[in-house]
Amino acid sequence: MDNPSSGGGYLAKEAETLTTFKGRIDELLAKLEKSSASPKAIGDRRISQGAYGKGFDSAHDLAALYDRVHGRLQELSKVFGDQIEATGLAALISDRGYDGVDAEQAARMRAIQESTQKHYRSPKSGAAQQHTGDVGGADGF
Repeated sequence: MDNPSSGGGYLAKEAETLTTFKGRIDELLAKLEKSSASPKAIGDRRISQGAYGKGFDSAHDLAALYDRVHGRLQELSKVFGDQIEATGLAALISDRGYDGVDAEQAARMRAIQESTQKHYRSPKSGAAQQHTGDVGGADGF
């Protein structure tokens, strides 16, 4: 029997299983894009500053907070969709090998990885490593 720590037979994969998994990932991604959680759908939901009232600071503060949270939700939705897509690409690469995927798929995987690095939060610091958006702050929003 193989040693589990060495990999061996324990890492065997079946093409049909990976193909089925990739199909499920593609389904999830399509559902996300059609749902109210898609980046576009979230982006379309805006509340005008005037809806909070006029003439007092709290209305302005609430509108600014909503805009920050709204921006972060859009960002989260995009990153989530990217991660679903990356999981599907990883299944494809696992099935075919890295040399078996086309240049466009490999480039997309690298782009997702670079984007993910920008949003990565170290468990120790709690801060994004390279957050480039203007919606960031010390409170995590």
